[in-house]
Amino acid sequence: MALLGAPSLRPGSLASIRVSALLAFGAPAVAAPARACFSRPNRSLVSTAATPANDRFESAQLTNAIQQIDKPSRPQQYKDVVLSSLPPTATPSDIRSLALGKTRNDLARIEFLYTKSMRPSGRAIASFSNAGHARTFEETVQGRILGGRQVQARLQSAERRDAFLQSHYASWSWHYQLPLDLIEYERGTLVLLRNIPQDTFEARLEERLASRYDLRQQDRWRGKRTAYPGYFHDKKGYGGSHDVVLGGVLKLPKAHPDATTTSFIVRCQSAFEANRLVRRWHNTYFAPATFDIQDTAGRYRVAASVLY
Repeated sequence: MALLGAPSLRPGSLASIRVSALLAFGAPAVAAPARACFSRPNRSLVSTAATPANDRFESAQLTNAIQQIDKPSRPQQYKDVVLSSLPPTATPSDIRSLALGKTRNDLARIEFLYTKSMRPSGRAIASFSNAGHARTFEETVQGRILGGRQVQARLQSAERRDAFLQSHYASWSWHYQLPLDLIEYERGTLVLLRNIPQDTFEARLEERLASRYDLRQQDRWRGKRTAYPGYFHDKKGYGGSHDVVLGGVLKLPKAHPDATTTSFIVRCQSAFEANRLVRRWHNTYFAPATFDIQDTAGRYRVAASVLY
């Protein structure tokens, strides 16, 4: 009975080059194809069945070897740490105090997450430029006590960080985009005044505050749109830049249609002025005679805090 073997690997042929590449890259050698037995040689079977199957097998082995070589030796970089269970009065200085040595110097950015009333949600994102420092910070902060609360820390990649911000803000109204972007550019110099009667106007409040505090002058404010409010409703409105005229006071949208109080963001020239305004206004009762509106009978107790 005649034996029909696979085509020999001639020097310089494509198959010999592939096998050489596999051996050079440390991939498993390709086993020699099994000899098929036929009563009569059938060249059509050899050309259409045996050879293409071998070529596909060798190509798959070579591709797998190259993928193993091209595979990055380092894991995905995790440079963001999500902090939760933070006290509502936590500041960037408090978070930086939890880091030590080079880790503290590498802490590039701290972003606090807020509720719809612009109050701290107890969560923040600490961003580093070095993945090793981010991991060290997570291990150091996990379980630490800050303001009577046990802080929780979790590493995040850049993609997971964006998804985390979208899940928190994207379902909000697009009206919150400007206040959040304003915090990004002027953090530490903005003061949030809450529980002020809804009938109060921006111009009237700014007129009274400007005589005692150093506020920003009215100008055309431009800034990049980076916040995610309204992203789930209309992705076309995300991106680009703001181009609005802002003064020293910005009135925030109503928390709900029947709200009788509102909140304002006061834009101070410096962090010193912002803290001075908070010390003077926090936990004080709103004086209606000062703003020429209806008598409130002490129902409105103002809460003031710095936005970071």
